[in-house]
Amino acid sequence: MVLLVPLIALLASCGTPQSAPTTEPKKQQSSQTPKSNSNTDSNQQKTVVDDPTQGDWTDAYSGPSDLDGELDEAWLDCAPHNAPDPEAFSWKRSTDHSKVWMHATEGGMDGSSQRSCMADELDIADTADLSDSWTVTSLGDYDRYQKRSGNVINIVWQYSDAVKKSLTVESDSYRVTLPYSWHNKITTSVDGSTITVTDREHPKYALCTFRVSDSSNAGDIGTSLIQKYQAGNTPVQMWATRWAFVAASDPASISADDAEDVTDLQTGGTVEYDSISAQIRAGDTSGVFAIDDYLKAHIAVSGL
Repeated sequence: MVLLVPLIALLASCGTPQSAPTTEPKKQQSSQTPKSNSNTDSNQQKTVVDDPTQGDWTDAYSGPSDLDGELDEAWLDCAPHNAPDPEAFSWKRSTDHSKVWMHATEGGMDGSSQRSCMADELDIADTADLSDSWTVTSLGDYDRYQKRSGNVINIVWQYSDAVKKSLTVESDSYRVTLPYSWHNKITTSVDGSTITVTDREHPKYALCTFRVSDSSNAGDIGTSLIQKYQAGNTPVQMWATRWAFVAASDPASISADDAEDVTDLQTGGTVEYDSISAQIRAGDTSGVFAIDDYLKAHIAVSGL
């Protein structure tokens, strides 16, 4: 069992492979286009909004597999290196990976270094003009919520609705929500009840495929059934080809460089590809199941 340790406290103390499931020519295809963030006030919109701190939050971190996307990575990189009074300062991320929340007190640890760090990490403008009501400023891929109450400052950085929408794909009978770490890195295609997600830089290689099925077939170590879902009355299966295994066992199928890039997406960058590849060649395939763990942890399927 992995022991989750509060981040601030932690820092203070220191078969034959098969090709990916194929479908008929796709009816719909979506390729994400990189969107630059604007640092200029003229392109920002500020609006009074409701409290954005609702939901579940954590300050725990046990390893890279806990994280998903640039906000989580910025949360880790910008965490304070000294353990502050938790009543005066807290630094949390939402359990759904969509937000980072700073609670700080002026006159003590006011979070100015965290605010500056987040601006640098996300390539957005720094905070300014705090008011006594929650306001939101649109900053490209991110929205920043902020409020001052007396000497207490609360700031929430959150993915924009456009980012969330780009990572949501619908078939004719179910919806798939994809990892934030895949933003601007993937192409999705929909053909009836089948959804296929590919690496935008390597479109021949599917990261995963979803299809309506209640079959008991589980595939093999090369291409396997990763997870079963029940989307309302619709049984959905997620399949994936473990390209690291394919590259090691059948090098003609995919180059090592391409397999490394695809595996990096399939695992959220949480594993060392060269290490997995060496293990496979030595007869140990246990490392490839990091792909399964990441996909199951960071992908959701629901009914329409």
